Amino acid sequence: MEQASGYDFSSYSTFRDTVLELSESLAQLEDYARSLNLDNTADSIAEIIDKTADEHFAVAIVGEFKRGKSTLINALLGQEVLPADVLPATATLNRVTYSEEPYVMVEYKDGTEERVAIDRLADYVTKLSFESEKKAETVREATIYYDTEFCRNNVDIIDTPGLNDDEQMTNVTMSILPKIDAAVFVISANSPFSQFEKDFLENKMLTSDLGRIIFAVNCFGTFAKSDEERIVETVEKRISSYVMDKAKKVMGESSKEFAVYKRKIGKPKVIGIYAKKALVAKTNNDMAMLEESNFPTFENVLETMLTKERGSITLQILANKIISSGSEIINSIVIHENALMMETDEFLEKYQLAIEEIEDIRTKKREEFVRINNAANEVFEKLQPILDEYWVKIEETAMQVIDDYPMAAEDLKREKMKVVYEKLTLKIKENIENKAQLICEQIQNDINVGLSEEAVRLQSFQDEFFESLNRIQELFSVEPSKRQRQGGVTDSIIGSVIGSGGIGGLFIGFREAGVKGALLGGLTGLTTWLATSFLLVTTIVGGAFLTPAGICLMALAGFAGTFTGKFAVDKFLVDERIEKFKQSFKTSVKKQFHEMKINSDFSESVRQQVYNSFTGLKNQIETETEIILKDTQKTLDELNERKQQQKEMSDNERVRLQNIAENVGGMLANTYNLHKALTDILSDE
Repeated sequence: MEQASGYDFSSYSTFRDTVLELSESLAQLEDYARSLNLDNTADSIAEIIDKTADEHFAVAIVGEFKRGKSTLINALLGQEVLPADVLPATATLNRVTYSEEPYVMVEYKDGTEERVAIDRLADYVTKLSFESEKKAETVREATIYYDTEFCRNNVDIIDTPGLNDDEQMTNVTMSILPKIDAAVFVISANSPFSQFEKDFLENKMLTSDLGRIIFAVNCFGTFAKSDEERIVETVEKRISSYVMDKAKKVMGESSKEFAVYKRKIGKPKVIGIYAKKALVAKTNNDMAMLEESNFPTFENVLETMLTKERGSITLQILANKIISSGSEIINSIVIHENALMMETDEFLEKYQLAIEEIEDIRTKKREEFVRINNAANEVFEKLQPILDEYWVKIEETAMQVIDDYPMAAEDLKREKMKVVYEKLTLKIKENIENKAQLICEQIQNDINVGLSEEAVRLQSFQDEFFESLNRIQELFSVEPSKRQRQGGVTDSIIGSVIGSGGIGGLFIGFREAGVKGALLGGLTGLTTWLATSFLLVTTIVGGAFLTPAGICLMALAGFAGTFTGKFAVDKFLVDERIEKFKQSFKTSVKKQFHEMKINSDFSESVRQQVYNSFTGLKNQIETETEIILKDTQKTLDELNERKQQQKEMSDNERVRLQNIAENVGGMLANTYNLHKALTDILSDE
């Protein structure tokens, strides 16, 4: 992998080392902040450290049953940990995580847990016997704790049930997708892309970020090399076609969003592997056989995806926090030192102006929040035509399915009616769910666009915010000659920051530092802001795998799943014409849709999604600004009290502040270089 500006994030070890280094810097900044009574800054640093400490990459292995998912996982782990069989085996979600002591923790659907021995795993999570299948039906998830090198890298592997094994198991797999960092979609080289796989990819997986899916074409090694290359090329073309078709439907082919998406989509990650051969090779330590399986290539791509692409977001969060908190610490030191050099009357005058400046910032922020509310209202109003047509479109879809359903007179015989009824009902259910999903994705895309436009507009407020902070600091500036006479710390930090990083402006504000979008995660652009903001990732996005700005409204699409197909079809219709049968079926369908519409307020659900998204935007700005404003005001109040008591700065205090300022200055310079490298990586995503 290419290095970005001297930084290499291509391996788990270098990623972990960088996380550790940044976390140690943050811990030092937390200590400094607390020593300066910057409690809000210190608390926010501690929160970031805590969240990062327990962070694991989650990789889901997805695909139809009997594609070799469990074997692929065992090959990753280097030993047979999960049960695999010629019959559909996995019946629950199985999570493999690191532990020196091997055991299984079974979480049941009723909320209870049970710890079991590793050799009894198959009795709880498979369909390999009647007893195990019945037991598996009561299990929500099994976590396998195991000492494997792969999971030692803070990577959890999630084995999912076969997608088309049965509908319930498919829904179990779908439930995990919003919570993962990457997915490996396993395809058979012998029969790539069944109709089910095509439909699942197009209507479910491709609503997520294609860049975080690896398509593993399994059972390579049984074909000629030329055939293997042809299979990979065919799979790549099909996926690209599915992706572009879906993007056109969601964004509109003529939209600027589609144009940007088309430029950045890149090639799907398709890799031919032979998982069984890789497992045997690792078990026997046969490096030649392992190379033949092409498994090392697959592992390298997965590692890069996690550490460079997903991991860069984690690193950017840490780097952003170092820059913002470090700047606040130095800002506090400069104000602290200069204020104590002033005459009391001069300080009191400047103090009052600074407090007024802080209140002015808060007033402007409240005005911005009104504008954000207005933007949310505008987005919802633009969505109203789609909402008004929602049930119309759903009903039209169902009616078209009924019209197109092929029937013959033979199908109206009493003994065949049940089969026709079940097939037609299933077809309607599948089509209306897919239609609902597409509409919801179009709605989410419109919300994304509105959020992005608002984030761009807020750049001017961010500039005003940091200009105000600069003015506060400038209020407490003193003449250089006076600062020199009293041994000020300000000059001592300029050399350490400017000399090593060229970012001397950091200690007087972000605008001069060139770090735009600081209140929105430290980067311009909504996509990166959402990705690098812990607050929004956890409260709006809900998971790293979905497209930015929120849960793709899949929950809203889900209420189409309440469609049961329990229609009353009178027996006398068996002897009537097909057209009458279909008309009667339509009448029953329309009646149930009417009941569903009454019992579920789709428009209100969308309204909540819109306002929750924009509220997240406000919360992010509120949190980040108040951390700075509260601590700035607290510093000024403490200085006011000291001036009233006529307390001067001692030599020991001056030396302490100078040491803190120098250390933080160097830390900022080093982190800013990393920040720029990460920005380049994320901008290329």
